Amino acid sequence: MTGSPRLRGAARREYRRLARAADMPPRTHPSVHRTRDIRVRASDGTVLLTDHWHADGAGGDTVLIRTPYGRDGIGGVALFLAERGHHVVVQSCRGTFGSSGAFDPLHDEAADGQSTLRWLRAQPWATGRVHSWGGSYFGVTQWAYCDGDDRPDAMGIAISARRFDDAILYPGGGFSIDTPLTWAYALDIQERALPSRIGALVRARWALRRGALAVPPADAVRVARGADPQFFRDWVEHSDAGDPWWQPMHFAQDVDTIPPVTLVAGWQDLFLVGQLADHAALHEAGRPVRLIVGDWVHGAPDITVIGVREALRSFPETAPPTGARIEVTGGGGWRDLESWPPPHTRLSAELTADGRLDRSGDAHPAGALSYRYDPGDPTPDAGGRTLNPFSAGRRVQRRREQRADVLVFTDEPLREDLLLMGTPEVALALTSSNPRVDLFVRLCEVDARGVSRTLTDGYRRLSPEVSEDGSGRIRLELAPLAHRVAAGSRLRVQVSSGAHPLHLRNPGTEDPVRDHSRLIPSEQTLRLGGDAPALLTLPAVTTTPRQTPSASPAVHRDVPR
Repeated sequence: MTGSPRLRGAARREYRRLARAADMPPRTHPSVHRTRDIRVRASDGTVLLTDHWHADGAGGDTVLIRTPYGRDGIGGVALFLAERGHHVVVQSCRGTFGSSGAFDPLHDEAADGQSTLRWLRAQPWATGRVHSWGGSYFGVTQWAYCDGDDRPDAMGIAISARRFDDAILYPGGGFSIDTPLTWAYALDIQERALPSRIGALVRARWALRRGALAVPPADAVRVARGADPQFFRDWVEHSDAGDPWWQPMHFAQDVDTIPPVTLVAGWQDLFLVGQLADHAALHEAGRPVRLIVGDWVHGAPDITVIGVREALRSFPETAPPTGARIEVTGGGGWRDLESWPPPHTRLSAELTADGRLDRSGDAHPAGALSYRYDPGDPTPDAGGRTLNPFSAGRRVQRRREQRADVLVFTDEPLREDLLLMGTPEVALALTSSNPRVDLFVRLCEVDARGVSRTLTDGYRRLSPEVSEDGSGRIRLELAPLAHRVAAGSRLRVQVSSGAHPLHLRNPGTEDPVRDHSRLIPSEQTLRLGGDAPALLTLPAVTTTPRQTPSASPAVHRDVPR
């Protein structure tokens, strides 16, 4: 069925946002048609419903988008690209929005993607290059293209990673329950009638809180929503490091097979660490890769705007430009870099027994601070890199820092701005009454009014490092950042043993992801000063990278109505 497209709701708002964005090419093909529900067959016969957006007189270049969230929702992007002379193919992943089969996240994307590429390249109108595009799970489907004989000519991937499990499910060796629980909740309601979806959204905040405390954790979706998706239970079951169950879903591991790619990441996005690791691997291998990082949470509107603009810019080229374009948070603006991270020096600060973060370099006497971690009253996350919209991003830390199970160390006010670009690290010695314990460290900025907000954090499940006699010294990398700490502000470090549900509470059992039959409190002691000082090391940039004149790459301009 072919007809003139009409946009509604979110797709219409997305189109208007794209039309207002600066530095977009003008519309050249106003007469666009949408051919709906094309039946593309996967290798096992599964029917994958596909839409083709095309304009009169369009060229042969194609943008390919595969999504589990419905083809209508991406209509604003498809129309905008088609009006600029490109064919746009939007396909529903199997088991979603009319496509047959069952949606089993990750499992079928490589084979279904290959089937779709073969069909696409056989179409008489697809005579040019094929670009794949999209973020989050759309990005997962793109990484999966690289595991086959056919690949796109270029990829535009936002907020995604090649190894889904390591990137967002088990970072640090625990289970980041907040993100998969939120995703499972959203998947369960997305194709229901509007009244049902509205009711589920109204209840979502409290439902997700209940689900995150479910015992056992495998019941989390059932407790939150009443649904019981097998994929969530699989993810809990296969949470051990190196579980071979995940191996077929580690996509694009041969970097030499990866086509030119633009990566769009967010400092507050759950895929940040994994995506920057992907960029580092591609850069080291000499593959054409472009990196853009802004101060975004997952799903922020600017991510789509930048992704579309970069895709349109790359069509005339054989590869995207290399290098990195980085937003420095804290009002630092956008910087163009030859690579990430830029050259920097290591600035150290010591955590002292009297609660200071001391950058003087003076020696401090040995001391210790202790706290009790109780999984029955788990230390809350107070924001972070999560899919949960009710807690994602930078949050005020006052309540968290008032808890007895969070140690706080604060610097003196800075006399001048401090530019940080790279990966902070902490090194400390922690003893515990239970060898099964977590470490969560958060770096914050305290402004002149005394308000503390997150800059970055790091997490690790410490059972391999912390022995019963407490002899282990731990080095923990925090997530990378690019931030200008303003003069007059202070740096602050939090040390705790939890950040629930950003990371599932540790019950203290031998199987802390699957066994919550007991909740065992423990006593932690942080050793400080003397011959084993607790140190924070910061990536300080003294030579300022070139600053881009515009404050943001998504500046909007007025559009005639």
